[in-house]
Amino acid sequence: MTKAARSPATLPSPPAVWVAFTKQGQWKNLVMLVQLAVIAIFAVANVHLADRPADVVLVAPDGSSTFMNRAVAGDELIHAIQRTKGQPTDLEVVHATRQFLGLFLGVNSSTIDSTWPAALEMMDPGLAAKLQREYAEQKVLETWKAAQLRTSLSVESVALMERTDSLLHVRATATRTRSDLVTGKSPTTENLNADLVLAIGARTVQTPSGLTVRDIAVKAGQETVAIDAQSDAGTPHHP
Repeated sequence: MTKAARSPATLPSPPAVWVAFTKQGQWKNLVMLVQLAVIAIFAVANVHLADRPADVVLVAPDGSSTFMNRAVAGDELIHAIQRTKGQPTDLEVVHATRQFLGLFLGVNSSTIDSTWPAALEMMDPGLAAKLQREYAEQKVLETWKAAQLRTSLSVESVALMERTDSLLHVRATATRTRSDLVTGKSPTTENLNADLVLAIGARTVQTPSGLTVRDIAVKAGQETVAIDAQSDAGTPHHP
C-alpha cells in the first residue's frame, strides 16, 4: 500500500513580540545610516572651511578691533601677515634692546651680582659662555665691586637696521653717567653707540619675545668729566 504523500510541515508564525523587535532593529540601522551620512557631510564641510583662508581682525593700539574679510583685506595684506606670523613686533625689539642694555651697560657695584646673571640669560648660549670666560679671566666682576661706582644709563634711540627670518641687526645710542656709589660725586658722562645682533627663537616663559642677543659691539664716544673732583677709584674695564 502506497503511503500518502505528506504535506510539508508548516512553520508556526513568529510571535508578535519578535516581529516588533525585528522592525525596531531595522529602524535603528536606518537611523545609524542617516547619522553617518550627516557626519560625512560635516567632515567634508570642515575640510573646506579649514582650506579657506582666514579673515583678518585689525587691532588698534588702544585695543579696539575691526573685522575685515579676505576680499576687503586683499592678498597682499594676508601674505604680509603670514610672513610676519611668529615674528617679534617692533615694540618687542625695542623693549628687549632697552632691557638688555640696561643690564649690560648700566652696571652698579652694588647690584652687579643680580644684573649680570640677568644679562647672561638674555644672551645666546654661545655669547654667554664666551663673556663668562673672558670676565672670569679678567676678573671684571671683582673689579666692579671694588670700584664702588654708580651708573645711570639713558637709552636715547633704538633703530632696526636689518631684519631676516632668524636675525635682527639693531643699533642703539645711549648716554651713561658714572659716579661714586655712596656720594654720587665725581660724575663722568659718555656717549655710547651699540650694535646688537638679535636671534629670533621660540617664545618661552623665560624669553616671551623669543629674542636673544647673539652678538654686541659697543663704541664709546666723547667722555666728559666733572670739573669739581676726580674719582679716586679707577674705572674697571667694561663695555
